[in-house]
Amino acid sequence: MRSERTGPTQTLFRLDSIFRLLLAVLSVFVLSYLAARLGGLLVLRPQMLWPLWPGCAFLVAVLLRTERKIFWPLLLAAGLGGFALYDMRTGLSVRTTGLFLFADGIEVLVASFGVSFAFRGVPRLNSARSLGVYSLFAVILAPICVASIAASAIGESSWIAWRVSFLTEALALLTITPSILCWTDVPVAGFKKPPLHYFEAAAMLIGLLTLSYFAFVAGGEGNRPALLYSLVPFLLWCALRFGVTGVSSSMIVVGFFSIWGTVHGRGPFLSGTPIGNVLSLQLFLLFAIASFMLLAVTAEEHRQAQQRSQESEERFRLVADTAPVLIWMSGTDKLCNYFNKPWLEFTGRSVGAESGNGWAEGVHPDDRQRCMDVYTQAFDGRKEFRMTYRLRRNDGEYRWILNVGVPRFDQSGTFLGYIGIGLDETERKLAEDVRSRYAAIVESSEDAIIGADRNGVITHWNKGAERLYGYSAGEAIGKDISLLQPADQLESKQVLAKVLDGRQLREYETVRQRKDGTRVSVALTISPIMDAKGQITGKSAIARDITERKRAEEVLSGMSRRLIEAQEQERTRIARELHDDINQRLALLAVELEQVRENPMEPEPRLLELQRKTQEIANDVQALSHELHSAKLEYLGAVSGMRSWCREFAERRKMEIEFKSSEGLGSVSPDVGLCLFRVLQEALHNAARHSGVGRVEVQLSEDAGEVHLVINDQGRGFEIERAMQGKGLGLTSMQERVRLMKGKIHIRSTPMAGTTIHVQLPFRSEKVSQRAAG
Repeated sequence: MRSERTGPTQTLFRLDSIFRLLLAVLSVFVLSYLAARLGGLLVLRPQMLWPLWPGCAFLVAVLLRTERKIFWPLLLAAGLGGFALYDMRTGLSVRTTGLFLFADGIEVLVASFGVSFAFRGVPRLNSARSLGVYSLFAVILAPICVASIAASAIGESSWIAWRVSFLTEALALLTITPSILCWTDVPVAGFKKPPLHYFEAAAMLIGLLTLSYFAFVAGGEGNRPALLYSLVPFLLWCALRFGVTGVSSSMIVVGFFSIWGTVHGRGPFLSGTPIGNVLSLQLFLLFAIASFMLLAVTAEEHRQAQQRSQESEERFRLVADTAPVLIWMSGTDKLCNYFNKPWLEFTGRSVGAESGNGWAEGVHPDDRQRCMDVYTQAFDGRKEFRMTYRLRRNDGEYRWILNVGVPRFDQSGTFLGYIGIGLDETERKLAEDVRSRYAAIVESSEDAIIGADRNGVITHWNKGAERLYGYSAGEAIGKDISLLQPADQLESKQVLAKVLDGRQLREYETVRQRKDGTRVSVALTISPIMDAKGQITGKSAIARDITERKRAEEVLSGMSRRLIEAQEQERTRIARELHDDINQRLALLAVELEQVRENPMEPEPRLLELQRKTQEIANDVQALSHELHSAKLEYLGAVSGMRSWCREFAERRKMEIEFKSSEGLGSVSPDVGLCLFRVLQEALHNAARHSGVGRVEVQLSEDAGEVHLVINDQGRGFEIERAMQGKGLGLTSMQERVRLMKGKIHIRSTPMAGTTIHVQLPFRSEKVSQRAAG
């Protein structure tokens, strides 16, 4: 039965005429006969045991490559005819030949229809899921259906004979079929790789042929099994560099030499009965091909994930470079690391010149310090900011830029930096200056200026209002101000009431309705109008169209969301790699355990090695789990969870951690506990890496309504200012966590005199936190 992946849906035979159909039938007949003869060379006589039967695997590949299923019966009959001719020439009885043909037919149909249905055509095994689906139909279900018939055909009905019959077909379908499907893709795709790729493949094949010969054929009986390990680097080479094509082709080479050696009394599989030897050989080949196939598809998934990440990055840059705004991004170090094409064209400078704080060189000297202060304060508080400043254009003219920046976070809440856009609003800025200088000339104002009496009746309507709302002065004056309010809003009367109380509303953002029914976003400044006696007689409103600004904000929000999604895809890829790494190690461990089960006389050191590997995997999983999220912290509370983690960390790092907690310390709230736990993790990691001592003291206590955490070591120490200016984020992350919890952190360190970190957080018990939340 066959295996995995094929490339594009390309037919093996173009059956568009009677001549081509007859030629295809004849070719399948001849090739099936030759495949049967090849299988005859690999039979163990006189027991008539086939470690691997290539005939059915070849037929399955032919049917899968034939797109029109109407021709399947003819091709299947031709293939079975080739098998029958070989069986008659070898002198098999009619009964045995009939059973073999019946089993082969069922097997080929089950595998072909199952795989074709699952993949809707030719299978493409480029992921672990597709490999699993293919294996279910071709490698498991199809051989199971006919293993009993094949076992009875050779005169055996034992459980071992059934397993040998099953593995005979499963091996072929897991090696020969994928290899045929992959190699038939080559004429379609063409030889597009560089010459060095094919030289590499040739070198790999020569090395594998040589090692396989010495491991399975040369030297007669009693070859050392250790020679089998020499094949592993070449098989890894095939899996990682040449994918499924390389693995399936290489395993054909390994399978041929190993079966040839076993059939002729050579190689490492000669320690038992003939049927036992064949079964051991089959299990070796099955686990080898399955493991390296899985490695190959995992590597392919990794390559595809990288390609998707690159494409996502390219799409973002394409969107940013075509946007009609100036876009920039910065990292967690406050330094800008990206500018889109419009920004660079505006300034006429290169990315290298603008990166870091280089962009500030183009800011007007009178605005530079204010601009940097606004940016720094917003960055430290992780807040959105807006600022206007003059930026030098490529022709030397300074233009007013409205810069809007927002912080970027991933889904876990980790701060990633800032993204922002700049809008050239020089014209709007100049217009505002003109209006401030000539406030009395209302009719020349670009903004809509409206006056209304105490009852909300419009008394004044300037040209700006006509342009903004579409009503002429004659149409608007005398009407109620609610004329501009959409039907689903009820704010005009409330706003009028506030103004009549003497209050002023500045930059009040809302939505108004034009004469044609469309809506416009406006920023209103509403002030009371007073007479000479100080009595409020009405109100004045200045309305500014902020539709474009709103659209710019929406564009910024959308691009930030897409950036977060692209980063989350990358995190998913990393998580998948971690998951598959653990799974690979478990799969390899399962293979070795199966070998131990088949050969229970394995030496004790081998069993101890397997035990060590199992413990390493368990420790790695546990350590990873605790680093990412400590379940003990959640279920045992902060004190017990931190004590347990310190004990586990000390065991892994071979160091001594003395953990003390004051008696009567109550259970703190989850957010306080998590903050203390993360600070403890970072501090102990730093101590293990840099202190140079093997002992750290940790003390947790409660005093005056505060929780105190003190971590102390007598190691090398460090210069705090230099460490804060470095590339690491450990100290910064600790300070930020404590700051967000409204706490304090004190770090004292002197070179060669040790380090002390003291954290103070407001005490909040779990009961208080839960009651507040409720």
